[in-house]
Amino acid sequence: MKSEFEEAVEAAAKLPSSTRKQILATESKTPVLTEVTTRVYKRSPYVVAEVLLRAKGKCQSCKRDAPFLKEDGTPFLEVHHIEWLSKGGEDSVENAIALCPNCHRQAHYGALELVAVNKQG
Repeated sequence: MKSEFEEAVEAAAKLPSSTRKQILATESKTPVLTEVTTRVYKRSPYVVAEVLLRAKGKCQSCKRDAPFLKEDGTPFLEVHHIEWLSKGGEDSVENAIALCPNCHRQAHYGALELVAVNKQG
């Protein structure tokens, strides 16, 4: 499901550049600050830690090394739920995968087929 902002960007992208330039010429450059209330799932830190340990610093989708090391020296990977929590997926090691930021964005916004790789053991 696309956010209101993502839909607005898509609509803006469909306009001719000349129209966007006209709008930009009159639009304020100071963004409006707005408060947002959101609901998030409370995830298990143990699931995240175990999935990252099992990944051994490599994206479990593209198999490349993490793109950089964090300040503490650990590889930067993001833990993603194969079946999304919002769609009834479990917060479990078996339903999670460690992804590089590119694969993680692709999992959310593109077509990336993910397979369960973190069997208990």
